[in-house]
Amino acid sequence: MLLACSVTMNLSRTSCALLIGLAGLVGGCALLQADPQPQQKADAQNQRKILNEGYSLLYSDLDGLSKVDLIFLVKSEAKPVNEVTTTVTEYAAALKGTLDRVARDYPAVDIALDPLPVMEQRARDAITKDRILSFAPVVGLTGESFDRRMLQVLEGTLNRLRFLAKALADEEPEPSLKQIATTAHNKFEELYRQVLDMLAEKYFINTGERKVAKKEAP
Repeated sequence: MLLACSVTMNLSRTSCALLIGLAGLVGGCALLQADPQPQQKADAQNQRKILNEGYSLLYSDLDGLSKVDLIFLVKSEAKPVNEVTTTVTEYAAALKGTLDRVARDYPAVDIALDPLPVMEQRARDAITKDRILSFAPVVGLTGESFDRRMLQVLEGTLNRLRFLAKALADEEPEPSLKQIATTAHNKFEELYRQVLDMLAEKYFINTGERKVAKKEAP
């Protein structure tokens, strides 16, 4: 560069200095582009944080879902509802155990976060209390109304979980963890369709409406 400046008579010393400065700036940019590891590391940490929020939500839902069958200790219900509820709660408990092992084996995975805003958490708590009252002995629902409400609760929870598991599977870079999330998504899809079919077959209309519909049928 200095040689070029001395040969080219039309370039002033100031011009040569600017060219040298620009050459140094371009060289510095090349060095930064050749070493993107700090940015990649930051991106990976941010992605893991987002994934951990998802795993924490999944774990929290599984914890509650795995205890739903305790309601049947004080309520009677149709055998098909009991069977599907037992299947759902057993799978929830098994997947919860899997996430416990994942958290032990992968230190970067945190399932104990509380990512929900305060008002969202309060709203969920209120919904939970309302559901508990609807299932309570004596004052709560009974018979087919109880069965229908149980299936509706399962349907809503499984619907949320199947999409959450799918989002985790899509974003998870670790192959073994991606497989766990993918398997969970497929299982939640299966259980969701099973519950939805039961609702559509018998419980989307109340007993009185169904009896009237039967009488009016030709």
